[in-house]
Amino acid sequence: MAEYIVSLVLDRIATHLIDEAVSLSKVSTQVEWIEDELRRIQCFLKDADAKQDGDERIRNWIADIRDVAYDSDDVIDIYILKMAQQRKFMCFDYHPFMLGRFIARHKINRQINKVKTKIQQINYSRGTYGIENLGRGGEVTGLAVGRLREKRRSSPHDCEEDTVGLVEDIKMLEARVIHGEPRRSVISIIGMAGLGKTTLSKKIYHSSFIKKHFDYCAWVYVSQEYRVKEILQYLGKTILELGKADFDTMSNEDLKELLSKFLEERRYIIVLDDIWKIEVWDDLKAAFPDPENGSRIVLTTRFKDIALHADPRSPPHELCLLSDEDSWKLLSKKVCLEWNSTRTLPPWSEELGRQIVKKCGGLPLAIVVLGGLLSRKEASYSEWLKVLQSVHWQLTQDPTLCADILALSYHDLPFYLKPCFLYLGLFPEDFEISARRLILLWVAEGFVQPRGQEPLEDVAEDYLEELIGRSMIQVAARKSNGRIKTCSIHDLLREFAMSKAKEDRFLEVIHQDVKLKSFTRGRHLSVHCRVSPALKNTSKVRSLLCFDLDEPVFREMKKFKLLRVLDLEGIHIARLDSAIGKLVHLRYLGLRGTWLKTLPSSVCYLVKLQTLDLRSTLVSPIPAVVIKLQQLRHLFFNELREIVPSPPPSRTFLPNLQTLHGLSINGTESVENVLNKLTNLRELGLCGELKLQEKALGMWILNLKGLHCLKLHARGLCPPAAAIPKLDFSSHTHLHKLHLVGLVNKTQKFPPNLTELSLKNSFLTEDPMEKLEKLPNLRVLKLKQSSYVGKEMICSSGGFPQLQILKLSFLFIVERWQIAEKAMCSLRELEIVECKRLKIVPRGLWPVSSLCSLRLGYMPADIEMKIQERQGENWYRIKHSLPF
Repeated sequence: MAEYIVSLVLDRIATHLIDEAVSLSKVSTQVEWIEDELRRIQCFLKDADAKQDGDERIRNWIADIRDVAYDSDDVIDIYILKMAQQRKFMCFDYHPFMLGRFIARHKINRQINKVKTKIQQINYSRGTYGIENLGRGGEVTGLAVGRLREKRRSSPHDCEEDTVGLVEDIKMLEARVIHGEPRRSVISIIGMAGLGKTTLSKKIYHSSFIKKHFDYCAWVYVSQEYRVKEILQYLGKTILELGKADFDTMSNEDLKELLSKFLEERRYIIVLDDIWKIEVWDDLKAAFPDPENGSRIVLTTRFKDIALHADPRSPPHELCLLSDEDSWKLLSKKVCLEWNSTRTLPPWSEELGRQIVKKCGGLPLAIVVLGGLLSRKEASYSEWLKVLQSVHWQLTQDPTLCADILALSYHDLPFYLKPCFLYLGLFPEDFEISARRLILLWVAEGFVQPRGQEPLEDVAEDYLEELIGRSMIQVAARKSNGRIKTCSIHDLLREFAMSKAKEDRFLEVIHQDVKLKSFTRGRHLSVHCRVSPALKNTSKVRSLLCFDLDEPVFREMKKFKLLRVLDLEGIHIARLDSAIGKLVHLRYLGLRGTWLKTLPSSVCYLVKLQTLDLRSTLVSPIPAVVIKLQQLRHLFFNELREIVPSPPPSRTFLPNLQTLHGLSINGTESVENVLNKLTNLRELGLCGELKLQEKALGMWILNLKGLHCLKLHARGLCPPAAAIPKLDFSSHTHLHKLHLVGLVNKTQKFPPNLTELSLKNSFLTEDPMEKLEKLPNLRVLKLKQSSYVGKEMICSSGGFPQLQILKLSFLFIVERWQIAEKAMCSLRELEIVECKRLKIVPRGLWPVSSLCSLRLGYMPADIEMKIQERQGENWYRIKHSLPF
């Protein structure tokens, strides 16, 4: 982390100081001296970072460097803040402005002198502490081993493939689940963190052999910070298929009763993963009736007393550590998997590999983390030997520790990834993080280093992919084009990130169990409690992320004067303090899901703002002040609520804007005179009277060659075919996601690299499959209400080679669907809703070995019977998705 602070933060700060102090000859000379000294110190930091945990002298020296870096950061940010405040006075009286400017410059000169003195002391102390030859080599003396809370992050989305040593456990549990006693029993899997409890339960849950014996299945991860209502609502959504609005007003008792009544006459299996308290079972058990039909609850926990409390008559299944043989198999499998099977392990690897896994003590989590680390190393004897020599696994003292392995992976990260990884500690446990949100936050924080002319957002996405490749983050979901949609971090890694970041004064997490006296002045602050804490010493906080608050975390924004990020997503606030205009460093303002109706006019002073998120708010129309935010890169509005204002004639209209979502346009001049000035858009979402602006809309979109995602929603009924705007997408090579409502004609040309297409209200009379099946990269196709009004659809052999998801809904006129052999050979999910005239089951589709999910909604009963007949044994693998 120290290398990051000096290489990134101080380098940036020194540059800014020189820029801001051009006219101050005395100041600029001192700033240049500071920059030179810091670059000299930088040479020692890489080795120092690796050795600090084994040497308190080095640790203290690095802490001094970190503190002077933070001090320099504060100096420049405070100076910029003061100068911005003085510029406001200049509009009224020139003389007070000049006086204030002189005072600000005098203060920065004094602060720079303090920084210079501290750097001189740091250089002197290096010799005093006897660490002058730090950069000349030497072996790592050791990594401190700290205790971690034993947790396990789980998700039902994916089932790990790299599992070893669980064959007998799976057989034993499958027998208990299927052939056990008729009463509703609880089968508990217990063991220490990282043993594979979640992995084993996933194998059971995803088994086709298991699923065909149960009518309903559900997976819930509970975690240490569980919330009963959220769990019950998730079960309601999964089992009862209720919408959020259906149970928002229901009490916990009502939800339990509703679930219990529904499950009374059905055989079900529910997995409750990672339970930490007995109270969890007491709070939930009323929702799980005992119909005496072999229903099961599978429970994973570290604690045997919880398992026995849940069901004293059912002996817990206790996992054991892996044997030496299975440990080596798991390590080699993980390394080869990361290599994509293009390389094989060298002959010498088994000798060193077995020694490495022996230090892991049979703990699968530690082995998987090490496997990911080794896959990133050069496949040489010396590199593997270094890993072996630096792993200090002390099983004889405490077999539960995994900090050595986690620290080793962390220290191996490039300096630019360390703050990105530690930043994940701000999010709550078991939180599924939006990749877009995380990327925009990283960019706003200044973590992302420029890489030529490449957009910072793309560089940040590469950072995310690299962290995933290093097994530091898990993918929760991917988009149709393969890019990351959501991600998560394992609880053990999250705990390590929080511990390390707190030690470096990088971040602080405030929740109900934390005493405010322990607040260590972290630069990035996250609040996880329902009542706002009375925080102090917040003047140097750069980020504020709030979760689960019922009220604002602060009442005086001026206390957070150096804030770069303010994320209040989902927080119940109806008014934003006008003092927000004083946060001149603010780059990210997340207000999604708040109760805001208006933005204060002072927002116009947020001249560095990059991201403004107003989705799911009541803010309407677009505040005119938004147009003044010339650095804005991403703008999210409430769909179907906004109108386009007229931009100031003398200024460029949002020249840096890349993302514009949820915008509604009316009238005939919105595109031609306003929006066509936005030429750098990569994502665009529009709705409104689009058909009235056919020519202007077509020309504007034609010129947006950098578009990646486009959503157009034309209001009103579809006009005659001749009046439909002719939008030509054939030259948009980067456009991969396209959603069109009412804007498709029979001669439509689609993007060549399209991966996701959604059509609605197109009223096409000619079969769209003939053209769409030739799109080579199409993975997701959604034909919605009135997109096609013909009677027959034909999918020819070899068509849709990459299609994985197909959804047909409200196609009331379609009667016949013919699918030739070898069409849609990659299809995984099929959904058909309200296509009641569809009489013929597509023969070419059955059986399709790749199909794993089928959903039918409001369809004739004979359709299901014909599908079951043609699927044969394969029917039981996909039946769980029915009924719709």
